[in-house]
Amino acid sequence: MKPLTVEDLVRKQEVAEHTYVRELWGPLPQEVEIKLKNLKALGFDLLRGLRGGRPTVFVADEAQHRRVGDIYEQAGERYEVQEVISEMPRATRLLLRVQLEDRRGVVRAFYRAESGEETLLFELPAALLLLTFFKKRGYAHLLTAFHSSGLTTLFLRKRGEEGKALPFASWPPKFRRALREAGDILRKFTGTGRFTLAFFGQNREGKDRYVALWLVPTVQLFRTEVAEHLDKHLAALN
Repeated sequence: MKPLTVEDLVRKQEVAEHTYVRELWGPLPQEVEIKLKNLKALGFDLLRGLRGGRPTVFVADEAQHRRVGDIYEQAGERYEVQEVISEMPRATRLLLRVQLEDRRGVVRAFYRAESGEETLLFELPAALLLLTFFKKRGYAHLLTAFHSSGLTTLFLRKRGEEGKALPFASWPPKFRRALREAGDILRKFTGTGRFTLAFFGQNREGKDRYVALWLVPTVQLFRTEVAEHLDKHLAALN
């Protein structure tokens, strides 16, 4: 690896000094309750019927258009659809839990009945599930900025070449506002996480150059209000 020159080191120091941070750290949530419409946004229909001859709740890929009376086999088990659930019964819950397994985030969805009994609906890589959710909900900026996902998810948004990072006092109003609003999002919606922003001025065409990163708990992104605020926040950097 080529050694850093004095100029390289000075530039790194300038960027480090003028990369501004908003962060808030508390317990990292690994479970979140979601609404039925969010389950559909993930690409699943919630069904009630027989699985292997036993009454239970299960999901089917929305694209398969399962209907009452359908009988089919999947992964060696026989399913019979008796109801397509369009409204959640009282005191029931849909839960998403994320864990780090085999060096990547994995999300499991559960149906918790009034009795407290839980039924596993599916398990999928967190990255795949989030990208599907962002696409179906139209969160284009989260989709573009998505970088990686474990217990937390990282978004990276940048424009133009890095150069001399400017001090906060030299920033245009929209970038100052972005830093302030990031703090609001952390306090009001995610409860924990980190946002960083460095601004490098404008290029010859008058376009802003910057690097922005969001790090937030993965399960929080399946809450519509959280995803919407983050998507709009990234959009405002344009």
